[in-house]
Amino acid sequence: MSRPSLNRRLVWRLLAGIALVWLLASGWMAWRTLHEVDEIFDQTLVRTAASVFAVMPAGPAASMTARLPGRKIIGSDRSAQRPAISLRDAHGELLIQSTEIPALTFDPGDAHFHSITHAHRRWRVFQRWDASQRYWIQVAAPLDERDELMHKMLAPALLALLSLLVLVPPIVFTGLRSGLKPLRRLTHRLSGGTTPLIPALTDEHVPIELAPFTQAIDQLVARLNASLEHERRFTADAAHELRHPLAALRLELDLAGHDAAASDRALHLRRSRAALDRMQRLVTQLLLLARVEELTELDDAGPLRLVAVAEATLRDVSETAAARSITLALEHNGNDFVRGSRGLLDILMHNLLDNALRHAPTQGQVNVRVGGHADSVTLEVDDDGAGFAATDIARLGERFHRPAGSVGEGSGLGLSIAQAIARLHHGQLEFARSPLGGARVTLSLPLVDTTARHSPGHV
Repeated sequence: MSRPSLNRRLVWRLLAGIALVWLLASGWMAWRTLHEVDEIFDQTLVRTAASVFAVMPAGPAASMTARLPGRKIIGSDRSAQRPAISLRDAHGELLIQSTEIPALTFDPGDAHFHSITHAHRRWRVFQRWDASQRYWIQVAAPLDERDELMHKMLAPALLALLSLLVLVPPIVFTGLRSGLKPLRRLTHRLSGGTTPLIPALTDEHVPIELAPFTQAIDQLVARLNASLEHERRFTADAAHELRHPLAALRLELDLAGHDAAASDRALHLRRSRAALDRMQRLVTQLLLLARVEELTELDDAGPLRLVAVAEATLRDVSETAAARSITLALEHNGNDFVRGSRGLLDILMHNLLDNALRHAPTQGQVNVRVGGHADSVTLEVDDDGAGFAATDIARLGERFHRPAGSVGEGSGLGLSIAQAIARLHHGQLEFARSPLGGARVTLSLPLVDTTARHSPGHV
């Protein structure tokens, strides 16, 4: 089964429209020509009658009939001849009679035209009285003269229209094929790409009729690109966030396999289960972060105390800090109620503290301060590490960007994930030098009313 052709469909529809217009134009031209020819010939009959009245005497006419021979006009064709005339007086006496037709019926009514048939020819007859109603005249002319003139006038015009009708199809086909080149060019651009991310199709060369189509494709491709970017972002974020739980799980399982005491094995298995639970929560939260665009779409979004998130995260990383003799400190001042997702804010806080602990020296210091202001709540994380270079501060938070002198095996995604969570919560991250000599990361979130009721599970 052959596919439908847009070019063929357009050609056939255009040709059908052109043929219809041709028929209408031909019919209108024939009707108009017939009308004009009838008007010309009728006016000739009217003028002939007026000319005869002009030469008739004003007094009584002689009571004898003058017969006009049927003489053809000099130089005319076979059918052309002068009009036949029948003239009568007021009493109906025949004064002039042409020999081409018999005496016409005396009908002393108002002036009008009518048709008769004589010797297999149709005649057009005009009759009227003169101004003083002394003479009554009938002037007749054969209709075949009109038909011959109609033929001579219409034949060239219709032949020209017919020639135009024959020439139009190839012209239309060629024009449409040339006019559809932009579609073929767009098809080539769509199918010729080697990557799934095609460039924008709408440019200054796209015809205005195709612009809505190409713009719709560009919007579709943009949405597809955004979906692919979300998938890539989720994959990278998941790989980054799951490193620590996986490492902890592996360590606990190794210890459980080597410890002989049942109580020690049970402890390691409980810690392994806790690591698995954390991995499950992380995957769930990362999926939500990749999909949602508004905080209201999250099931666990509600009023909570930011200091409670900080305290829980500090407890989680306390063992890591103790292994390197890093001192952790928490300071709290003022109202710290914010509206947010406990799971996502927990990820954000873990990333900030992981970065701080990674860059803090052995026996270093990491301070966390939560403070409420007039319309915002800030969380500051300070460390006494090497800090950020001035040239790196502008790029902090970019995906896969690691500042010069970074410590450890980070992938440059921690601050990027934290930045995305902050934006989702209508907040922002700022980076600066810490009074301790290292880096300071400040999270600012909108303050909520302390009297607002919050969801179960939020503190």
